[in-house]
Formats: sequence, C-alpha cells, structure tokens
Amino acid sequence: MRLFGIGKASVVNDYTCRDGEILFSFFEQAGSKKTPIQVPLSDSDFRRLYKNEGFDRYVAYEELNETEFMENGSLPIEVFYSLVSDEDFMPILERMGLPVSEKKVDLTIRMTGTSGQNPVFELDLKNEQGIHLQHTGFVKYPFYQQEKESFYLPKAVWELYETINSSAFETGYEKIAKVQTIARTHDFQMDDFLKRETYEYIDSISIEPKLVEPDQMVLEVKGASPAITDHLNGQGRKLPVSSEGKRTRFAESQQVKSDLKELRKHPVLHDEEIPQFFDNPKSLFPDHEFSFDIESFSERVKGFITIARPRSVFRNGKTEWFDSESGEPVPFDEEELKKEIEKDPKRSFYRLASTYIYAGNGLKADLGFGKEEKESDSTRVTLDIYDNERALEYDVKAKGRGFESFPIPKTLQANLYDYQKEGFDWLCSLEKSGSAGLLADDMGLGKTMQVIAFLLHQREQDKLVPSLIVLPIALIENWKNEIEKFAPVLKDSIYIHQGSQRIKDVAFLENQPLTFISYDTLKVDQLIFGQVTYQNIIADEAQNIKSHLSSRSRALRAMKGNFRLAMTGTPVENGLEELWTIMDFVAPGEMFSLAEFKAQFVKQTNHELLMTKLKDFYLRRTKQEVLADRLPQKHLLAPVYLNASAKQKHLAGTVRSSMSGGQASALNALMHLRQLYAHPAVVTDEEPLVRDSPKLVELMALLGRVQKQQEKVLVFTEFRKVHSILKTEITKKYGIHVPVIDGTTANRSEVVRQFNEKSGFAVMLLSPKAAGVGLTITSANHVIHFTRWWNPAVENQATDRAYRIGQTKDVYVYQLITKDAENFPKGTVEELMHELLSEKSALAENVIVPFDTASFQRQVLEKMKSV
Repeated sequence: MRLFGIGKASVVNDYTCRDGEILFSFFEQAGSKKTPIQVPLSDSDFRRLYKNEGFDRYVAYEELNETEFMENGSLPIEVFYSLVSDEDFMPILERMGLPVSEKKVDLTIRMTGTSGQNPVFELDLKNEQGIHLQHTGFVKYPFYQQEKESFYLPKAVWELYETINSSAFETGYEKIAKVQTIARTHDFQMDDFLKRETYEYIDSISIEPKLVEPDQMVLEVKGASPAITDHLNGQGRKLPVSSEGKRTRFAESQQVKSDLKELRKHPVLHDEEIPQFFDNPKSLFPDHEFSFDIESFSERVKGFITIARPRSVFRNGKTEWFDSESGEPVPFDEEELKKEIEKDPKRSFYRLASTYIYAGNGLKADLGFGKEEKESDSTRVTLDIYDNERALEYDVKAKGRGFESFPIPKTLQANLYDYQKEGFDWLCSLEKSGSAGLLADDMGLGKTMQVIAFLLHQREQDKLVPSLIVLPIALIENWKNEIEKFAPVLKDSIYIHQGSQRIKDVAFLENQPLTFISYDTLKVDQLIFGQVTYQNIIADEAQNIKSHLSSRSRALRAMKGNFRLAMTGTPVENGLEELWTIMDFVAPGEMFSLAEFKAQFVKQTNHELLMTKLKDFYLRRTKQEVLADRLPQKHLLAPVYLNASAKQKHLAGTVRSSMSGGQASALNALMHLRQLYAHPAVVTDEEPLVRDSPKLVELMALLGRVQKQQEKVLVFTEFRKVHSILKTEITKKYGIHVPVIDGTTANRSEVVRQFNEKSGFAVMLLSPKAAGVGLTITSANHVIHFTRWWNPAVENQATDRAYRIGQTKDVYVYQLITKDAENFPKGTVEELMHELLSEKSALAENVIVPFDTASFQRQVLEKMKSV
C-alpha cells in the first residue's frame, strides 16, 4: 500500500470470485472496525477519504471501472486474463490488490465418478517441485494464496475448472469431450480412464455457401479440422471413428446440435427458396451469416466471394498450405501470388483464378514479405464490388446541382446559425437534384445538427424510411442524445443495430426510419444490409473508410442508397488516396479510377484542379470564417520549457544508443523518449515520484492556478500509463474524481455529461485520437497538451473539444516541453516536434493537402541524430 497522508482511518478492499466475475468491496477501517463503503464514491466521501492510507486502490478501481472492461462494478475473469498480460493495465490490477504473477502448475485430471449423465472430476495441482498446492497454500479459482503472496493460475486451469463445474452439458460424454479437448490442447495429464477413449468436442461450426448453379445454393458445414468436417457431414454421426487402432468419439455442444438440426431442414436452396431465405435468414439459421442472391444488392456488387486464408506447414520435405480456420488444404500457385503481392504489397486480397486469397501479414511473412504481425480481419464471406481501383468500372453521375432555399422543419427544436441554415439548404438541394455530398465543416461547427435538420426535412417529404447512419460505435450515444434533444419527433424512430441481439432480418430493416450501425458491425452484417435500398446513407467520421483496401470501406461502398453523404472534418489525414476512397462512396466515378486519380492529383499535386472537381460535392467552413464574432478568444500560450530530471537524462542516454539502428528501432526509440519525458516510471515500472518528472511538477502548479479560478482543465496524452500516473497524483493532491477518456472508455457521452455538469474546478484526462471526435466539453476552458501528437490537425481536433459552439469563456492552450541538452543539444524529440509543428501549423487548416506524418518523423530523427 502507498501512504496518501496521515488520517484517522485507512481504506482497504477485498475481492471475491463468483459466477465468472471478480467482485470488489471497499471498507473504511479504523482500528479493528471495518465499515463498508458504497462505490462508486460520492463527491463528499471522495473528499473525506482521499488522504487516507490505501486510497490509491480505490483510484485504480475507479480507473478500471471507467473502461469497457468492467461490468456493473465487477471484472469478468475472462477479461482479467487479457488485462493481466497488458503492460498498460497490469499495473492498475496490481494497485487494486489483484495477483499479477502467474503460478506455474502441473495438472492431472482424474475422473472419479460415472461416465454417464454426471461424471465427477478431480483436479490435482502441483507446483514445480511436485508438491500439492493445497499443502502449501489455498486455492480459490482462479487464484492461489501462499502465505502473504497471491498468484493467478494459468487461464487453461481456470477454463477446465469452469468446465467440470458447469451444468450446461446435456450428457456426460459431452462434458468428457470438452475436458479432454482442453487437456489435449494444454498438455495436461489425464488418468487412464480418460485416456482409454478419445473424445472430440465440437462447440462451433462454420457455414460456407456455394452457388453451384444460378438457381441452386449449397450450405456446406465446416468444422475445425477435416475429421470434424467429415463427421459433421456423415450420416451416422454417433459412431466412433477409428484411426491407427485408436477410436475417437465426437460430441457436439447443444448449440451445434441445434444449428445442425435447423440446417438440415434446408441443406440446399432451390429456385424461389433462395429469395425467400434472403428475405428472412433468421428463419433458417439465425446465428450464421450467408451469401445472397446477387439481384438483391447494389449494381456495384459483382457477387459474393469465399476467401481462402492459407498458412504453411513444412513436412515431407515440402511446404503445404492449409486454411488457417478449417484446416483443409488450399492449393494455389505460390509464384503467381508472389507476383501479385510484388505488384501491390499493401493489398490484403488477391484474386487467383476464381478464388480470393487473404494475404495478411502472416501469409506474406510465410512468402518472404516482411515480418508477421497481429491480424484482425476475420471476414470469410463478403460482397465483391466494382472497386474502381485500376479502372473505372462503376459510376453514378449526378443528375443536377441546383441550389435553393428550404424551410426549416417545424419539428426542429433548435435555432440554426446562418452557416448551418446554408448547410441545411445545401444538403436538401443535393438530395433533390440527385447528387451527393461531403460535409467537411471544421470540428465544432455542428455538422450533426445540420444533418438532423435534413433528416427532419426528409421525413416531411416521406423520404426518411429507411435511412442508414454509419459511424464509430462511440458516437452512437451522442447522436441519440442530439436527436432526443433537438428532434424529439424522431426519438422513437431509432433502431441501434449492435450486440448479440441485433435483428438480421431484411424486412425489418427496410421499415426502420433510422438505423444506427458502427463501421465494424456493417462489415460483419454487410450481406444483410446490402439488400436494403436506403433513402439516405450517411457516414459520420468518414475518415474511418479512408483505406480503399479495408473491409470497412468495401462494405460501405457496397450499400444501396438514393442519397449518400459523408461527414468528416478531416477527409485527408495522411494521403490524397483517402479523399478518393471517401468520394468513391459519395459519388463513384466523379474522381475517376484510383489509378487515374493518382496520376492527376498525387503525382502532379495539382490541388487547384482537384478543388475544382470537388467543389460540386464539397462544403467546408472553418470557425475563423463563420464564428469569429460568436466564439471567445483562443489563446495559444507560449510553450513552457522544462529541464529534464536526472533520472530522465540517464534513461534518455540509454535510449539514444538505440537510435542508430534501423527505421523501426529508431521510431520505437522516439516513442520511449516521449514516454520517459512524460514520466520515467512509464518505461521503468518504478514507483512514480512527482519530482522525477518536471512536466508533472509544472502540471500540478498549473492546476493549482486554475483551481483558484474554479475552472476546468482537459489534459491530453496518448499514453495509458501516463493517464494512470496523472490520475493518481492529481487525485492525491486535489481530492477530486479525474475521469479518463481513451479507446477503452465504456460510455464517453455519460462521462462527458457528468464532467460538464460538475461545478467548479475539475480535470479530465484524454487521448487525442480517441477523444478527438464527437465530444463537446465546453465546460472546460483550459487545454494542456502533456505530450505532443505527430499531426497538428489531430492536436487541433483535441483542443476543439473545448473550443466550439457553446463555449462562453476564453480558451487557454498550454504545451509542456522537456529539454535535455546533455543528450540532445539540437533538441529533444519534444522540442523538435514543437518546432516543426509550428512551421507546419498552416497545413492543419488545409484538410485536403495531406500531412506527411512519416516524413515529419524522419525529419525529427535526422535532426536528433545529427548530434
């Protein structure tokens, strides 16, 4: 425990495990008396207790409870196992008093009861010296207590414990099969009875639709291995399979049995059964995705494709290729694929003959292209579109581009600024003339408000049903709140398509006035949504589809819609290709094929011609243009330069030596330098002390000045460990809740609402990327960039969380920069970033000319190396 100050009582906590959850309780302890504390703490209890010993455990609990990982104040054990290996979250778990060291064990499974309906198992756990754990400590799954030390057991041990205590199995054989599967996977020992006969547990299957004829589709069942696939498709599925004198029995989970039973009702679809099934896929197989009749989709959709995902196995003196999911052989021409990758190495999908090969980083590494990294795209069946990349295959020409004024809908419960009325008229005019648009207004000018007014207009014209709003999942709640506040007539018209209970029924979707869906969910459910003809398709924060190769982009471009609108204040972040991709959704063909676009605008950098081509579809206004007389002043204060501490200088000297390596190691060194100049404990995992970070010393002093004014502060840094240190230290000194918003925050809108409603002094910590869009935090008027971001546009977006419509006070922007002349006489990474960012600040306002982040990083590196 850490001492927060001398107090009459201390704060202690405890945790228990029940039903797959870790439950936390907190107490105020004075002597031998322990009084339960209700969490989360009220403001009054927070101020009363924050100086007491042990309060840092509650601060860590609050920090984790703000994330998506906690559920109603408890932590799922499954999530615990993922966080305890995460370097950003493991320290938080440790501060909460949870074990963060794994106990290595040898495990033997014994079956002590009948193999009929209710087999009984015993788990024999021994340490590395062969001593039973029960003899040296106390086992309470998934944890182990030994004297004063606590450990967590390997995840597989916990999974096995959960399995043998589960009542979800229909037969004893099913449970035995599951136990054996876990044991074989993790090399656990089994007694002779369990080894006598082998069981294979089947808890998932996949369905691969194959259109064998224009009017005939086969739904093929696939298992995790060829043997399981053969078993699932065999007639006598209960019979054991013999191989090399050993018998294998198969046992399916109840869900698989139910799925197979339903699937066998319609193993082959004929004629009118195909459109009948596509109208309501839930009627046949509700938990799987299917391919569909091509006539159900947009003219842009060529068909559906089955994607092979091969990985290599070297045996018998040669390389063999197998599907990474099904395990079945995947024959393909390696040399032909290598040639395709060499032509365009950035792509993920390559067509060989009639098959698409998914060439992620793993396959490319197998073929000698680069190093393997984590792969995230697991889509197996997707819509195949005319992508307009090499040649223009699909275009939608605008019918006309008139501009007229329209009456503001009477159901809009808000007053529009003049520029917002202009934007509303622009949207209505585009729709009426059969065109489409890219609304690129500056952050904080109310793009959502203009679109809500347009949706109300569409409702009056009977052109609202159905409309599709595609956006980042974090913004769904914000849109919902805006509609409830400014267009209450629409609040009962909203259907949010997310989660395991989402409705995958075309007829249902066709009758929803407003469907909200995230980009990633649309990617998963594209085969359903692609059949609906939408009146309006609106893509908010459209930079999410900036990569023309991504599944997100291809799924959105496959949708059918009469009016298409993209909304983003940053249509170009890294390259002009991003603008082409967005426009290929908005108005396919207007920006030519990607190849021609590159030739005209990327290679020749003809921005004047580009803006001429874009002007009929593009609307952007900046705050300086339209709100100069309505917003208070924004003061970009002179940066505060601070000399590095002795510990920072020592660590920086060590990191500097790694900058002479390759590009990857040099960029990694830059990140470590930025982290240690924020606070050295980020890279050393030592106990963080305020004095070790001059930035933190300055921040605390700055917060003290703001506290006297009773105003609010936003502090930006991208590093999660820095968030943890700042939250702890600010809480310790000022006794206030310090919310954090980053990519893991569970409910950003609610966190912001509570922060905005607080009176007086308050501090919020934010990640510039995660909090750079969709948030209005005008209750704060001080913005501190604790660490700098590579792109000035991203920094401006972060600042504009406070500097936007609704701000009534002058906004002050601070930058804290560490100097270290001993190691970097020509400037630290922070000094050089500030110097170059200041030179390039004008580019931050030009959202069409791309900011070259890679070039910027190279410039910083070159200057730092020239010591």
